[in-house]
Amino acid sequence: MDIDLLSKMVKELILDNDKVVLPGLGAFVAEMVPATFSDKGYTINPPYRRLYFRSKPDEDDALARFYATSNGVDFAVADKVVREFIAELKSILYIRKAVAFPGLGRMRATKENTVFFIADEDLDIYPEGMGLEPISLKTHQETTE
Repeated sequence: MDIDLLSKMVKELILDNDKVVLPGLGAFVAEMVPATFSDKGYTINPPYRRLYFRSKPDEDDALARFYATSNGVDFAVADKVVREFIAELKSILYIRKAVAFPGLGRMRATKENTVFFIADEDLDIYPEGMGLEPISLKTHQETTE
C-alpha cells in the first residue's frame, strides 16, 4: 500500500460515508455546510461538504473491507496491511510533521503531535452539488413588484 492508494480509497469512501477511520490515528469526517451569504449579503454561496480530521481513537473496518474487496484479498490480510501502513504513516507524520494526501490535502502534526488536516482548495466530496455556483445579487435587477 502507498499514500496514493490510501488517498484514493479515503476519497472513494468519503463520498458515500460521513466518516472514514484510519485505525490507530483517527478519522476523516465529512460534514454538510449549509448555503451562506458573503460579500455583505450580496452573494449566496451554495452548500458543500467539508472534510476535516478528528484524531480521536475510533474503530471501523470499512477501509480494510474496501481494500480487501478492491484487491481480491482476504479481510484478515487487508486489515493487517491497512493497520501496518497507518502505523508507519503515523510515525512518519510525527517525524516529518506533514504528509501529503494526493487529491485530498495535507495532514500535519504540531510539536506536541496533535494531528490536523488541511483540505485541498478544490476538493469536491459533494457530488450532489455538482454545478452549484455562487450567485451574486448585485448583478440582478430589482423589479417593481
